[in-house]
Amino acid sequence: MKLLSAVLRPEAVLVPLNAATREAAIGALVERLEIPGMAQDRERLKSAVLKREAAGSTGLGRGVAAPHARSSRITAPLLSVGLAPEPIDFRSADGQPVTLVFLVAAPEADPAAHLKILAALSRLTNEKRLLNRLNKAASARELYELLAEVPFDAGP
Repeated sequence: MKLLSAVLRPEAVLVPLNAATREAAIGALVERLEIPGMAQDRERLKSAVLKREAAGSTGLGRGVAAPHARSSRITAPLLSVGLAPEPIDFRSADGQPVTLVFLVAAPEADPAAHLKILAALSRLTNEKRLLNRLNKAASARELYELLAEVPFDAGP
């Protein structure tokens, strides 16, 4: 069994996530990802995530969103997360604004890993106790430590 720490680096955690819009939140989280290559790759990824977001909200409910995209420039799944002090409108199905934003970037050639991470994040929304602790994290380190041990199955 793999843990989110396999795809989430401490440097990719942003507390606070100071963003008033979903576009700003996505931009800030893309900047936290360590993408092999140049800033140009970040811009491509940001565009892909925003395009995916325009096709339908990635708000999972209960104050959580998981914007995501796959890219041929990404060689392994990557995750960044931010905790917003002020709720952000992600047009979630439950109508609730979001404070916890996960950004998932995955290789185009590995849709299974992408889906497994999204499934783990979706399950996380049903774990009320953990979700409450995540939303009360006082620092990026605390948020990382809470998430690092969350399991997901990304294959062998």
